Amino acid sequence: METFEVVMIGNSRAGKTSMLSALSNELDGYNTRKIQLEPTSHDFTLLQERWNEMIERVEAQAPFTILTDVIPGDMNITPYKFDFKVEGSKEAAVLFTDTKGGMTSELNKQLIERVNGAFGVYCVVDASVMMECPASKNERFNCPKTVKRLLSDVYNDGDGKQPRFVVFVLTKCEKYMATKKGQVELAKAFHEKYDNILKMLETVECPPSVYVVGIQTMTCVSFLKLNAEGWPEFRVLPAKELKTKDCAYPLVILLKELINAIEESRRGPFAGPIDWLLKLLGIRKNLKAYLAEVESKIEMPTFYEEL
Repeated sequence: METFEVVMIGNSRAGKTSMLSALSNELDGYNTRKIQLEPTSHDFTLLQERWNEMIERVEAQAPFTILTDVIPGDMNITPYKFDFKVEGSKEAAVLFTDTKGGMTSELNKQLIERVNGAFGVYCVVDASVMMECPASKNERFNCPKTVKRLLSDVYNDGDGKQPRFVVFVLTKCEKYMATKKGQVELAKAFHEKYDNILKMLETVECPPSVYVVGIQTMTCVSFLKLNAEGWPEFRVLPAKELKTKDCAYPLVILLKELINAIEESRRGPFAGPIDWLLKLLGIRKNLKAYLAEVESKIEMPTFYEEL
């Protein structure tokens, strides 16, 4: 059974671990009877523990107070294994690899090697820093120049193992998702600060698929102001329950790319007619039809671009 790795890059406190925990919490709404992406029991327990810790920390704070750190990030490279199942049978394994924040800003050699052999990359961007802070602070925290260098090194390596897709995941964007104006400003800010990376990815020998999606890991937490040091602070808003929004959509992107890769691996001189016949007879599963069922089940994210 083949294993597909997705590496998460981004600075410490950008929200990589929180996103992965929230993502696992939304899975039931995305899986169908025919197609599922499920964490192994051990890793599901770890992710649920992190999710419960996040809930406890937020619930412990009074409404309108400034939020402290929600989940401590991983201190090293931590893979979480998911099983890709079709009609209950395992077709492949997926590793979501969480990385220590400093590895991105330092262009860690181990991280570069991991990204170079990955199936896909999630680049996690703190939207509040991108939107509210001056360019120097955004560079210091979200490291767009360093990310460009990392991806340039990987895609110009020439060994044929480059990631198939890159997803820019914008976190901490609850404030901007609340209005159409905020969503437009979010898109404008992203393109102003990341278009040089997007243009670079367009010019490499084998360009990856590129997506941008905004997620809300905690809809009752929103940007408040910049603190004395010029960094964002957040407040807890009154809410009947803690909710996430769009956090699992990066999984839908992964499923799309995964199914396309599996379908492409079936190609050959007579692949088309043979594939059609096997699907007709029910011997081979129609993965793209199953994906369409998943996509029809969910709403498009509030902020999403396929570039």
